[in-house]
Amino acid sequence: MMRAIPILSLWAVLGLVSARAQHAGDILIGQTATGALGAANLPERTIFLSPVSSGPFRGWSSTVLGFDGILDTNAANVLNPLSAGANVFLEVVSIEAGLSLRSFTAPATVFADDVGERLRIGSTGNLHNHPIIFIDSAVVGTDFTGQRSVILRLVDTGTAGLRSSTDYAMTFSPVLPTSLSIRRTAEGAIISFETSAGLGYQIQAAPNPAGPWVSEGSPIAGTGVMAEFAPIATSSNSFFRVRSFPDN
Repeated sequence: MMRAIPILSLWAVLGLVSARAQHAGDILIGQTATGALGAANLPERTIFLSPVSSGPFRGWSSTVLGFDGILDTNAANVLNPLSAGANVFLEVVSIEAGLSLRSFTAPATVFADDVGERLRIGSTGNLHNHPIIFIDSAVVGTDFTGQRSVILRLVDTGTAGLRSSTDYAMTFSPVLPTSLSIRRTAEGAIISFETSAGLGYQIQAAPNPAGPWVSEGSPIAGTGVMAEFAPIATSSNSFFRVRSFPDN
């Protein structure tokens, strides 16, 4: 796995991201022709969280899940920009133990980890937000390898009077270690390992288990099937490992 990332680093990165007008991959929030909140561009796969150990954050966390507003009117009236006065929150419909949503402006505060609790996304014209998603190892255990899911809906507490959205389900999982196998062919060694969609992988080589470890080739995007890599023969004795990291 990648090394633990302090939550302050996540916060600093988020500060750069949130300054953009529109971030690729964000969930886009708008309203339907009948006056209900709605979302587009929702993730269709598990979102992976990086290990973190800093202050109250000991487990796995990420700010990759982002939200922004629909900018242009849709001719088909599927989702249009929000009316003036909308004040949008995420409301928890159901959530599994150990998972919580927090604001990057107050990371130590748990805003949503139980049914009915809410986390503010923003208001009309100011919706770009990347909440902190956190799985707490104190609840799920330090060797947790499963998933945690939440069902959310969008609610408007402002003056626009928009109806709540339908329910949206999202699933999160820690980045896990990856095992590899090596076989020899007439052309040389072949490294193979299982991959997961949403993760990236980097092959590294070293002259002995203590390192130094050097990356070989470019990162490999996970697809959910076995990947293969032909390492460069740098010496008669080489050790290899694969590092996995979120590629959401």
